[in-house]
Amino acid sequence: MMTDESAWQLPSQHQEPRLSLRQMMDDAPHTALQKEVMLLSIAAVVLDGFDNQLLGFAIPALLIEWGVERSSFVPVIALSLIAMSIGTAIGGWLGDRHGRRPILISSIILFAIATLLTLMATGVLQFTGFRILAALGMGGAMPNAVALLSEFTPRRRRSFAITFGMICLPLGGVLAGLVSAGLLPLYGWRSIFLVGGLMPLLFSLLLSRRLPESPEYLLNRRDRRDDPQRLVARLGYDEVDLAPPSEQPGQDRVGVSALFRFGYLGDTLLIWLAFLCTLTAAYCVFNWVPTLSARIGFDLALSSSGLAAFNFGGIVGAILAALRIDRSGSRLLTPCMALGGVLAAFFTGAMLGSGATTQQAIAMLFVSGFFIAGLQPMLFALAANIYPDRLRATGVRAALAVGRLGAVTSSALGGALIMLGPFSYSAF
Repeated sequence: MMTDESAWQLPSQHQEPRLSLRQMMDDAPHTALQKEVMLLSIAAVVLDGFDNQLLGFAIPALLIEWGVERSSFVPVIALSLIAMSIGTAIGGWLGDRHGRRPILISSIILFAIATLLTLMATGVLQFTGFRILAALGMGGAMPNAVALLSEFTPRRRRSFAITFGMICLPLGGVLAGLVSAGLLPLYGWRSIFLVGGLMPLLFSLLLSRRLPESPEYLLNRRDRRDDPQRLVARLGYDEVDLAPPSEQPGQDRVGVSALFRFGYLGDTLLIWLAFLCTLTAAYCVFNWVPTLSARIGFDLALSSSGLAAFNFGGIVGAILAALRIDRSGSRLLTPCMALGGVLAAFFTGAMLGSGATTQQAIAMLFVSGFFIAGLQPMLFALAANIYPDRLRATGVRAALAVGRLGAVTSSALGGALIMLGPFSYSAF
């Protein structure tokens, strides 16, 4: 007579227990499908970062074509950032309930179509509406792309994969800068939004054919019992336990209030402050550096190249910092990066105010990006490590939410400071 326990074992001579799907994903060799999902998820992050920074590149050309003041775009930037935050919350909630795959694809399609609709804008009001729609889609794509990246990556490589995924957000900004530098002077601002809409739209077709659903989601859906087995087959396995993951004791959901208890009050306030300041500085640069550069006499191509240099500096800084953290930790490195960002921003503003050459401006923006944008992925890793497992997701989401308040503030802060002159930009 077969016992319940024997039903959980492989029908082999040694009666070895089956691997659960979660164990297989975590501990078994990294399969081709898992690597493919990693690449697709990272590509989604890159496209998100690409479209996110198009507005900053387009503002100088829009000011000329529509004959409006810089202050007209403060609401556009602020409302877009608010919409992105709302999209992140809604997208994460829908992904938990309806699956990561359909929500990720739908979010990408939404910001692709909204970006293409921007081509028809004839004034700031229409433009704002289309950018709000695009921001909702960009916000919804990010949490689902990161969730799929995490769930399909083996445990031993997960931290690196998530860190690399966050580094790819400024990589999208680098690509946006390079594309803008080539297209803006020749074809105008609509050309960059055409590229920014077509790329994710075509990419969504690839996702619809190749991207699998989250294994955690499938295992908890009784109406999709055959889908996990098909996923297992694509992974190259035959015998895998497909029982739904059980609830672990002590893993009940916790609220934000828990971040202020159990001795985490000081850490929580400090990490919130770090996110707030870093994202304020970064988004001031993303949204206003091209406008500032155009105001002091640089052409559109150079303005775009400067922001691309800032993003590229962030990538280099984040990679080198990640390698250093493995050896010496983050206690000393984090404040050093922050201090470097302050000094780099000060000298960048001073040089721009005193008539810097093209090479000097690009070099200083690279150095500023190295410290400012390079610090952001470190803060995600820091936030993930200061909290225990049951507080980690809540802690990271709360810190990011506070940081995005700074991003929203950057729209008005950048517009106000830019009117005071280039040297005031060092205040960022």
